[in-house]
Amino acid sequence: MKIFSSATWDKLRRPALRRPPAAHVPAAAHLRELLAAGAPMAGRDFSGADLRGVVLDGADLSGAVLERADLRGASLRGAQLRHALLTGVSLDDADCSGALFDGACLDGSRAGHARLCGASLRGVRANDACWPGADLSDALLDEFVAVGITLTHAVLDRSRARSMVLLDARGEASRWRGARWDKVLALRAHLPHADFRQARLRGCALSGAELAGSTWQYAELDGLQAAAGTDWQGALLRGTRAVDCNFHGARLAGADLSGGRFVRADFGTCDLSATLLDNAHFPFCCLIGARLHRARASGADFARSICRRGDFAGAAVDGARFAWPGMAGADLALVTGLAASAP
Repeated sequence: MKIFSSATWDKLRRPALRRPPAAHVPAAAHLRELLAAGAPMAGRDFSGADLRGVVLDGADLSGAVLERADLRGASLRGAQLRHALLTGVSLDDADCSGALFDGACLDGSRAGHARLCGASLRGVRANDACWPGADLSDALLDEFVAVGITLTHAVLDRSRARSMVLLDARGEASRWRGARWDKVLALRAHLPHADFRQARLRGCALSGAELAGSTWQYAELDGLQAAAGTDWQGALLRGTRAVDCNFHGARLAGADLSGGRFVRADFGTCDLSATLLDNAHFPFCCLIGARLHRARASGADFARSICRRGDFAGAAVDGARFAWPGMAGADLALVTGLAASAP
C-alpha cells in the first residue's frame, strides 16, 4: 500500500538547508518597513532576528529565511509563510491562527502553547520540533512530515491529515477529537492517554505505537495496521467501529471494547485479558490463539468469528454467542467470501 508520495519520502531523506548566521540582524521595525514598502520577502535573510511580540498579521513572508529567529509571543494571524525557512525558530506563545505555512521547513522549531488554529501546514517538515501544548485545532496537515516531533498535551481537534508522517512522535495526552487521518504513518508513536474520540482513521499504520490509556470512543477505524508491538493496554474503545483492521499480536489487556463493532478484524494471538467486551460484535473476525482469560463478554457476539485455541479461562460469557455449527475448525480464509457482503 502506498502511504505517501515519493516526494514526501524525499523530504524525509533530504537534510535541511543550513545558512551561516547573517552579519546584520534586522530589527522588527526594519522588517515592518520592508513589508509596508511591499518589498519581496523571498530569500531575504532574517536569521536570528529578535522579533518577540511583533505584530505581523496578514504579512506575506513567503520564502523568507527566519532560521533561529525569536518570534515568541508574536502575532502572525493569517500571515503567509509559504516555503519559508524556519529551522530552529521559536514560536512559543505565538498566535499563528489561520497562517499559511505550506511547504515551509520547521525542523527543530519550538512552538510551546502556540496557537495554530486553522493553520495550513501542507507539505511542512517539522522533524525534531517541540510543540507541547500547541493548539492546532482545525489545522490542515496533508503530507506533514514530523519525525520525532513532541506534541505533548497539544490539541488537534478536527485536524485533517492525508499522508502525514509522525514516526517516533511523542504526544502524551494529546487531543485529536474528530480528527480525520487518511494514509497516516505513525509507527512507534508515543501516544499514551491521547484522546481520539470520534476520530476517523483510514488506511493508517500505528504499529509499535504506545497507546496505553488512550480514548477512541465512537471512533471509526478502516484498514488500520496496529499489530504486534502496539500497546492498547487500558484503552477505551467503547462503541468503536472498526473494519478490516489488523490487531494481530497487539496488547489490549484491560481495554474496554464494549458495544463496539469489529468487522473482519484480526485479533489473532492478541492479549485481551481482563478486557470489557460486553455487547461487542465481532463478525468475520479471527481470534485464533487470543488470550481472553478473565475477560467480561456478556452479550458479545462471536457467532461468525473463529475462536479456536482462544483462552477464555475465567471469562464471563453469559449470553455470548459463539461459532456457527461446523465452523469451529475453520480458518480465516474459509469465511472471506462470506464476509464480502458484511455491512
